[in-house]
Amino acid sequence: MKLTINSIQREDVFCAEFANLTENNVIDFSNKKIAVLYGPNGTGKTSLALAFNQDKGTKYSIKIDQDYHTETDSKFAHVISDQNGRNIIAGSTEDFILGDNIKKEYELKQKIESGFRELFEVKLIAYLKNSFGITTKSFGTEELISNISLRYFSSDLANIKSKGKGIDRERFIAAMETLYHINEPECDEAKFKYFASDYNSKTSIIKKLIELKINLIQKEEELRKIEESNDAIRILEKYDYLNDCIVCDTGITHETLLNRKKELNSKSIQSLSTQSKMIVQEIIEKVDYSNAFSIKKIMENTLNSGTPEKLEELIEEINLYKEIYSIRINNLFFNEATDSELIDIYNEHKRIALEKPEFESEDIIFIEQFLSENLGRKIELSRDADQNLKLLLAEREFLNKERSSLMLSNGEQNFLSLSFELLKAKKVEQQFIVLDDPISSFDSIYKNKIAYAIIKFLSNKKSIILTHNTDLIKLLEHQQPNSFSLFFLNNTPDEVNGLIAVTPKETKLLIYLHEFINFLRGDTASEIVNEKAFLISIVPFMRGYCQITNNIESKNKLTQLMHGYKTETVNVSKIYRDIFSNTVIKDDHEISAADIIDFDMDNVSILRDEEYPLLNKTLIHTLNYLYLRLSVESKLVAKFNINTNKFDMLSSIILASFNNTTDENRRNRAFFLSRKTLLNEFNHFEVDMNIFQPAIDITNRALRKERLDILGRLNEL
Repeated sequence: MKLTINSIQREDVFCAEFANLTENNVIDFSNKKIAVLYGPNGTGKTSLALAFNQDKGTKYSIKIDQDYHTETDSKFAHVISDQNGRNIIAGSTEDFILGDNIKKEYELKQKIESGFRELFEVKLIAYLKNSFGITTKSFGTEELISNISLRYFSSDLANIKSKGKGIDRERFIAAMETLYHINEPECDEAKFKYFASDYNSKTSIIKKLIELKINLIQKEEELRKIEESNDAIRILEKYDYLNDCIVCDTGITHETLLNRKKELNSKSIQSLSTQSKMIVQEIIEKVDYSNAFSIKKIMENTLNSGTPEKLEELIEEINLYKEIYSIRINNLFFNEATDSELIDIYNEHKRIALEKPEFESEDIIFIEQFLSENLGRKIELSRDADQNLKLLLAEREFLNKERSSLMLSNGEQNFLSLSFELLKAKKVEQQFIVLDDPISSFDSIYKNKIAYAIIKFLSNKKSIILTHNTDLIKLLEHQQPNSFSLFFLNNTPDEVNGLIAVTPKETKLLIYLHEFINFLRGDTASEIVNEKAFLISIVPFMRGYCQITNNIESKNKLTQLMHGYKTETVNVSKIYRDIFSNTVIKDDHEISAADIIDFDMDNVSILRDEEYPLLNKTLIHTLNYLYLRLSVESKLVAKFNINTNKFDMLSSIILASFNNTTDENRRNRAFFLSRKTLLNEFNHFEVDMNIFQPAIDITNRALRKERLDILGRLNEL
């Protein structure tokens, strides 16, 4: 897999070349899963991470294999910010815990949630409304549902404010487990639909039928007159503009005839019994002849004949539909619960939730043990009242909490937040994980653990690590040899910019001290283009090497070249031959501090750039550091007549030179004591013999500016 950056812009951070990168722009992940992008402070590492995260003001065009991505597409990378961007460990427990049992528990939990959501909010509500006429919390067919639980569930589901939220899931599952499928009698679907709709109506005709007293049924001779007068009244009211009968064309007095028909109708109704009168007004007049149960026709025949047999048959049929209604409600809940498999899923989750939760993933166990053993803090899983899993640190929740509230040191906070960000990254959909300065501010214990975590946790991802710390590069190599490709990120106008690949040869020199020393003993010979410059630039390293090998004589001689007020001349070639090899340096170079101060620093090159460009850059930087340090010491000692027996170190010389409280002295003290190139005491050579850092922790452009500023200030004194 190859990632190619064709262009990237974020405000004015990146120089012009990044708007159209055609070289130094490819990261090839075909052999290694990690790409380390090393860059000094100020080169735009964080801006690069923010750009990948589609931060405001970002534009980019990136190709991953054959697919193009821009800032308007979904993110191709998951970005883990530096410590300043990790104030809160955001997410829920399931974002971080990966054990099989716990993973299964969350999968079951998700199935339960989606299952109930589908059942309550979609299926049951729709069926209850469309098939059973249940649309409100209180409904007419409540009395027909014999199962009290199903009656309650139907009411809560139909409640527009609740929609099932008031149903206790434990109770629901328990009720579903008692159900079974009931065979229902055959029925007419049109009749069932009418029955369900009418029975839920506040003016239900069916309920009035059921309430009739059969023994009070009697023949009503006036019923036909009522029907006739009703028809006549409807016609007269409909055609109120006619003065002729619409049947025989005989002239009529419309209003007189209408009033007479209404009077006749009223007298006929008044002649009916109380029950018959109700039947006419509340049943017969409320339905039409197309009614599914033929209620109008049956009731008219019943009153005309005075015999209740057809009415009794109708009521018996209605009672059958009452039974069918109850059966169908039962079968609806039974079938939907069965089809959803919610009962089995719920019970399996309940069984797992009763077990004590334990970490299974090796990754979280690693974090747990490290925190417990080294920090005295315990991470554990617990369950809340609803059996949901919670991650606790020292018995307190820490996810989505501000780090300052966790009662941890800054290092502990950083380790905890980064570890959990790595756990989360393991689960994200993006294949690329970008880490911005992951080990900043960590001590050695944390750095080593973080390097392990990066390699272990993200083994299934492609990682891009942005750093300015060579310690991380070494730690990654020690945790898993040959696990990464190294690039030097350069972003300086008028220089070669982009992601400059560091060759495997140079990577070895950077990581392994013995490889670098072996290089000084042999392969260096064919790479040197300026022997004198090479020897001067290597003086601080050689002095540190002599110190740790107890070569005190050579160490003391080299010390003469590391202070600008010294006057001794040293045969550096001889020392090099004595401690490294007599086949590398061809000429003898007698060098003094004054020679270094007088050295032409413009356009200097030390090694050939083809094989060792990073080392060449490093040596040039070291040469500049030494040159500036000696220049400042020499000028200050001479101008202010400093006693170097008493004030022999640069910092003490600066303080002695500007030892009063005038504004000018304060400004000069602050200026010289704050310069990066002067603050470097080359202690790193005597501690870990790292020639690369901090010599390359400043860009070429920044180094040139600092050199001009320092030399300019010296000339002003």
